[in-house]
Amino acid sequence: MHPNSDTPKDSFEKRVDPAQQGLPPFEDDKGTKPSNTVPPTSINQSSTRILRTGVDSLYLSYQGDMHADAAIRLSELKHLAQSDKGSDAVLAQFKVGDQLLEVLGHGRPPYTYVLVDGWFRLEVAKEDAVRLPMAYCKIASSLLTAMGHDSAVDALNNVISAIGSTDSQPNVSRIDICADFTTDHPLDQLAEREFVTKARSFSRHTVAREFSGFSFSAGSPTSGRLYNKTLEMVSKNRPRPDLELQWRQSGWDGVQDVWRLEFQFRRETLAAFKLVPYKDAVSALPDLWKYATRNWIRHTLPSSTDDTQSRWSTSPFWKSIQGAEWDEGIPNSMSRTYPDKGRTPSDKFLFVNGLSTLTSFAAKEGYINAGEAMEAYLEAAREFHDNRSGESAAKGRKKGADVDFAEYFRQKIESKRRSYNTAENRPLDDGVHPADKAVAREYKKRSDGE
Repeated sequence: MHPNSDTPKDSFEKRVDPAQQGLPPFEDDKGTKPSNTVPPTSINQSSTRILRTGVDSLYLSYQGDMHADAAIRLSELKHLAQSDKGSDAVLAQFKVGDQLLEVLGHGRPPYTYVLVDGWFRLEVAKEDAVRLPMAYCKIASSLLTAMGHDSAVDALNNVISAIGSTDSQPNVSRIDICADFTTDHPLDQLAEREFVTKARSFSRHTVAREFSGFSFSAGSPTSGRLYNKTLEMVSKNRPRPDLELQWRQSGWDGVQDVWRLEFQFRRETLAAFKLVPYKDAVSALPDLWKYATRNWIRHTLPSSTDDTQSRWSTSPFWKSIQGAEWDEGIPNSMSRTYPDKGRTPSDKFLFVNGLSTLTSFAAKEGYINAGEAMEAYLEAAREFHDNRSGESAAKGRKKGADVDFAEYFRQKIESKRRSYNTAENRPLDDGVHPADKAVAREYKKRSDGE
């Protein structure tokens, strides 16, 4: 349970006094804010349409105590993952309800264990670690997009509760917030001198000689990006049907470029604003956006009569961005596309890249018919692995160095089920899982007083 406080907090503006930080004062809003449901009245503002706002990246740390059985189980699962024996390595899965996380054979110092699936990446400290959070976690952007930040964190809390007990809400180590929008404003013509900003660096980017956006103060405790999201998805071959669905429901025509303004706040910034606890950070999202778009960076209309940039008026385009509205998640009226918990490859990978080996075999052996090539390929593969297994046995190699075709095929499937998080693997004899045996042994030792 997250602790609740009845004590009212000071406003974000009071806690983050612009004057104390050498920043321009907050601007007053004028007129109706542009939104998905309230069309702007200004002709200039009507060229910019906010499609969605949301949390794009979220990194949380959990203080707490690991359950004794979870500590034993994770240790055994990591040991299994390190095994050279395929039938052991495929068992390195941590199950929570219908969620299967792969346990890697290595940690990421200072964390001992790493667990991953399509929704989360968890780095977990060993049971007796000192001065470390019990777990450090990243939530997938696709899950945040589909469920909203609160529901995504609830799902993560369910996994954390299977690992250990926490007596407080998680802390935010990093949070990225963004607004997706379309605009007729010529963003490729924006000039650095038109921005009033506290960012220490300002970089312009292109993809295949096409303007793709700007980055501001990259790598700093507070940083930002303004970039062409649709161009990024195409250039990196990373389609996002979940995003496109939400954009369309907000009026996107499917043709116009969608741009994203994104700000990243790391722990140093959040700590200065007293927004490290998760509930405090997400309750302040509107104010973080206000701070970022008004005080940290602002696009202006340069004045020919006033050399003081801080007094330059905000451009109509940027005022539309400043007016982006925030809520606690995805509107109930929106359809949602939930991401798989697993990390399965795309159909393109399976049916384009996946056919590469088969077509190479067909070309080598002279086959044209797909069915005949598949049948011949399987038979040749069976003969290859069976022969290799027999040669290993004849030379006295360590058992398991090579296996026959049936065992090789089964191990490959189970290995991919583990890495794709699609199905639970069981021991060959369908007996008790080694992790369950390890827990039982340890409890017996403790009960016997050893």
